Amino acid sequence: MPDTTVLIVGAGPVGLLLAGDLRAHGVPTVVVERLTAPMTESRASTLHTRTMDLLARRGLLDEERLGALPNGGPGHFGGLPLDLSAADPGHPYAGQWKCPQTRLEAVLQARAEESGAVVRRGRRVVAVRPSGTHVTVETVGTDGDREHLRAAYVVGCDGADSTVRRLAGFDLTGQDARREMLRADVTGLDIPDRRFERHPRGLATAHRWPDGSTRVMVHVFGTAPGRAPDRPSTPRSPRPGPR
Repeated sequence: MPDTTVLIVGAGPVGLLLAGDLRAHGVPTVVVERLTAPMTESRASTLHTRTMDLLARRGLLDEERLGALPNGGPGHFGGLPLDLSAADPGHPYAGQWKCPQTRLEAVLQARAEESGAVVRRGRRVVAVRPSGTHVTVETVGTDGDREHLRAAYVVGCDGADSTVRRLAGFDLTGQDARREMLRADVTGLDIPDRRFERHPRGLATAHRWPDGSTRVMVHVFGTAPGRAPDRPSTPRSPRPGPR
């Protein structure tokens, strides 16, 4: 018999939301995550109408969860101003809303664990072995110990460079990203707000948060995206031509 019905790899927003939903329907669920603690990087910060709808249906916008989120302004498309609320001005969550990914992940993990999901951090997936009745996933802990977990289903929620997809042998049709934008939320800098300024050598944007920190994002023309040193490249099939 499997150790759990569903094994989710990746404790980001997608994996944690799925874990909470599965447990809400009584499905035994375990989440494994290679990070030993929630990430603190400057990542996503904007929620759009559809996402707000999904969070509201799950009670995650209640005061004891995320609570009222600040409006994110009109929005943009490719750096060009675009009023996202114009598509459905009567919708209660029309437009975009601000919520740091770190905060959203904390709320989603609390919901998942309160529902009975098990979140196990510091476990890196090294093998995925399907059989006729279950899938065995081998993980390695921070101290080198190996563990085998069996599940009826394994879900890879571990990002664009998915370890699960690579180990299971799934190709991703498409191409690697060709541009990279670096971002950081910093304090102690006096940088005026700017909206996608294009300079001779690159692009820059800056926005002051209500807490006094400033989100800075830059892209240097001609630079290729970097890759985390412990995440090997995922094979991709060639992009299909026009039909």
